[in-house]
Amino acid sequence: MAEDLALFSITATAIVIEAAPFLLLGSLLGAIIEVMVPDEALARLLPRNAVGQVAVGLFAGMILPTCECGIVPIARRLLQKGVPPRTALPYMMAAPVVNPVVIASTLYAFQGDVTVVLLRILLVIVPAAGLGLALGNLPGHLVLRQGALPLDHGCGEHDHGCGCGCCSHASGNRLKDIFLHTAAEFVSMARFLVLGAVVASAFKTFLPPAILTYISDNTFLAIGGLMALAILLSVCSEADAFVAASLAGFPLTSQVAFMAIGPMVDLKLVPMFLAVFNRRIAIALTVVPLVVVFVLAYFLALGGW
Repeated sequence: MAEDLALFSITATAIVIEAAPFLLLGSLLGAIIEVMVPDEALARLLPRNAVGQVAVGLFAGMILPTCECGIVPIARRLLQKGVPPRTALPYMMAAPVVNPVVIASTLYAFQGDVTVVLLRILLVIVPAAGLGLALGNLPGHLVLRQGALPLDHGCGEHDHGCGCGCCSHASGNRLKDIFLHTAAEFVSMARFLVLGAVVASAFKTFLPPAILTYISDNTFLAIGGLMALAILLSVCSEADAFVAASLAGFPLTSQVAFMAIGPMVDLKLVPMFLAVFNRRIAIALTVVPLVVVFVLAYFLALGGW
């Protein structure tokens, strides 16, 4: 038992130590974007054709990276400012994964395996693009919930109860604001990283080998189980690759599904979807990624990935 506890402690600590620098970097970049980049920056990049607008939304995170923690209020502001749903919704779904920090953390966690990064991006941009194309012709006022309560609760439009620091009042000193936002978001998201590390370590250490083998050897259960785990853990996208990589006994496609679904649908995001968007839109934002990610991961597994 003592050996199991030692292995559990070492594994959990290793995950946290490896992931913390990327979480800090992501918090810093998010704070810089929050303080320095005007709301209209994305709108100015939009082409006129529908496919181009979807593509901008999918890959805008490479220029304007942000964590899923604060992405819903940003998407709401974009819609209110006239950015079409075919851009705002793909940006909301894809930016937490398709950005430099998350790509770098995924590469590092999986020892430079570019295939894992590409599969993760694929499983994110397919449902994100589908939602953008399907809902792209709707006017913004039909996408947003009518009479929705603001997310600010009196402290600025960004606040959504996540404690990420994006609701902090501006001090007038941009450098100070950047450090305050960075510290608040890092502290808030670090708790989810620690929780994810503890659960992943417990899976590896204490779950009976027969059960773990049964789940990991069953493609359906492995993919579905890790997707459910990602939703429950709600680990920040800048650190979830390290949790996924620690679940080495599971098939690669289930690990990728874990990393794909968490930043699009988790216990932080679903209540925000329901608060901000029309009910049918909120349901679509939840169900479509779940179905698409599972189906894509399942067929990739059947194809030998």
